[in-house]
Amino acid sequence: MYGYIAALSLLNYIPLSIAAVTTIESDSYDIVASIIKDKDTRYQPENVLLVFDIDNTVLTSQLEVGGDIWYQWQAGKLPLKPGPEEKVPCLYENAIALLYSVGSMTLTEPHLNDYMSKWQEKHSVVALTSRAPDTRNATERELRKNGVNFSASPLAALNESSMPVYQGRLKRSYNYNNGIMFSSGMDKGVMLDFMLDKTKRKFDSIVFVDDGIANIQAMKTMLESEKYRNVDTVLVHYTKVESDLIKQQGQVLTPGEAKRMTQNWKKLLKTLDEIFPNRVISCDVEKSKA
Repeated sequence: MYGYIAALSLLNYIPLSIAAVTTIESDSYDIVASIIKDKDTRYQPENVLLVFDIDNTVLTSQLEVGGDIWYQWQAGKLPLKPGPEEKVPCLYENAIALLYSVGSMTLTEPHLNDYMSKWQEKHSVVALTSRAPDTRNATERELRKNGVNFSASPLAALNESSMPVYQGRLKRSYNYNNGIMFSSGMDKGVMLDFMLDKTKRKFDSIVFVDDGIANIQAMKTMLESEKYRNVDTVLVHYTKVESDLIKQQGQVLTPGEAKRMTQNWKKLLKTLDEIFPNRVISCDVEKSKA
């Protein structure tokens, strides 16, 4: 919190014609709420766009098979790497969508849905996820279950009140509907720029919240371009899920938990093969990121 307040004090001396892209790290939505309140005071809520990632930012499955920690482990993004016998085949094309369909999720913080409802009263609020479009039904199911509805005040086209629907293919497939952009793992800076161009919307300020540092960096690159030089932006690297795990056990994933997840995955596959012996798995679908 202190770091953000210090940044605000510094920005008071920066002319508003120059974009201020501030990056902070936080494990609390109370901090995010303070940031949004500050931007509302400066620019008015209707001029402040709020953008949220979903996995380990709005929702989390913690250490269950199919959660973001499991994905990071499978993708080799954690210090603990999966062995050859632990690697899941067709990770992007089959396993992730399957596990989203059967898995369940909870809010990253208990009262986050209350915050969302409050923000949606006055702001345009959008979710920008790296999930692929074919996971929409499972994603919206878990959001609804946890009291989050991104269709309440989505990023709409200029001078239009109806909810826009955009879908197609850039580098990979994308789909924007009900206030959620499914980007199939494409650069989130590029995708937000694409959405703003499609809707012809401009904002004085953008607050972006994501647990992935690569997504924070991608957004920073886009918002520091000449095109967005007048946009006052705060990028929040949301760390609660992983920082809580490190506090509890010294690391994000322990060998014991990795072993248990491998056993549970194999148990699930065995059950599916017994019930659906003719099930076909293809690894030819485009790659996306959970």
